[in-house]
Amino acid sequence: MPYKDKKYKEPYFPHQQYEDRLVAFIDVLGFSEMVDDTATDVKKLRHLTAALKSLYDRIWLWEADGSYSSFAFTQFSDSIVISSLAGTADSFEMLQQLLLGVMELVDSYDVLVRGGIARGQLIHDSVMVVGPAMVEAYHLESKKAIYPRIIIAKELRAQIEQDLEESIRTQTTLSEVPGFSRLFKTDVDGWSYLDYVNPNEAYFHVLDKVDHLKALEQLAHKGLQHPDERVREKYPWLQRKIEQAKV
Repeated sequence: MPYKDKKYKEPYFPHQQYEDRLVAFIDVLGFSEMVDDTATDVKKLRHLTAALKSLYDRIWLWEADGSYSSFAFTQFSDSIVISSLAGTADSFEMLQQLLLGVMELVDSYDVLVRGGIARGQLIHDSVMVVGPAMVEAYHLESKKAIYPRIIIAKELRAQIEQDLEESIRTQTTLSEVPGFSRLFKTDVDGWSYLDYVNPNEAYFHVLDKVDHLKALEQLAHKGLQHPDERVREKYPWLQRKIEQAKV
């Protein structure tokens, strides 16, 4: 019979059942090298922590304006998980804030990411992140994304468009929602991805497009010079996207 201590209490978990959530699993590229550099350079440590905090701040910016949302954010080492309730306006807002956050990582911190976005059963709170949707998003990032891009499950893009239409209680159509038409692009391999290289002009209200492309070019050049061939082969993709954005 298992030992029982009368003073022991079961830990409290805010959620004990799954929610239907949209989830993004993000991997910070080159994270191990960045961390190695921070061991002997305090400035680089501050730079790295500021980069991670910038994405957190971007995701919570909407709530800072006084609007309650269902966003959840978890960061551990090089992994970042962001989610919101699916089928709500929060889903679209999360994607927009994620796009802006990724652009800021490039422009202000010289950081690239890779990721996967999925929808499904998930528990995501201050205690844990667990569920089939998390597994799928991780699989997309680690096995399918390959390049520095954030891809979305193939059936999910149309579903998000439909959910957004249903959640907007006006006569506004998706084509009139600022930035939506260029939030996603379809890549040559059929995957849809968040276009942080050349998004809708609406997303450059803070960042300058010319400076943004220059920052991307520097990161692409650095990646193409990496001593590890497995790293180098991921960057021609980024170089092509930059050239397409200049046309």
